[in-house]
Amino acid sequence: MNTIAWIGLVVIVAVAAFSLGAMFTKKKFKQDELEQQANEAKADLEQFRQDVADHLDNTRKLVSRMQDNYTQLLNQVEETNQLLLSDKQVISSDPFFSKETTEQLQASLKKRPERRSDRSNATSQPTDFVEGKSGIFSGNSSENEQIKIS
Repeated sequence: MNTIAWIGLVVIVAVAAFSLGAMFTKKKFKQDELEQQANEAKADLEQFRQDVADHLDNTRKLVSRMQDNYTQLLNQVEETNQLLLSDKQVISSDPFFSKETTEQLQASLKKRPERRSDRSNATSQPTDFVEGKSGIFSGNSSENEQIKIS
């Protein structure tokens, strides 16, 4: 019996060792899996930080470019304002027409008869200056009806 007891003891120890080994191996696999997930999370966090840094850098560049454009716009407006102010002085000193031409134009305007409206009332209908029938009123009424139908 001594041998059977020893064999039974070896079998019991082997089963216990196998169970303990399996339990520790599972824990080790879970630990390795958790470490892998933690490393992936760290890598994702680092990638996110890099993306945010790139985005902020692009935003800074865009704001800088917008600021430069705004400065150029202000300079352009200021230059235009200066040109317009200086042009007022040039226009007053250098007329478009010569003095003689201006006098002739003013004299011809004084000789020209005034336009007077024959309309005494603003609600009256406008005068028709066309002699006879014109437009859709010229021609036969049957032609006008055919035009309306088509």
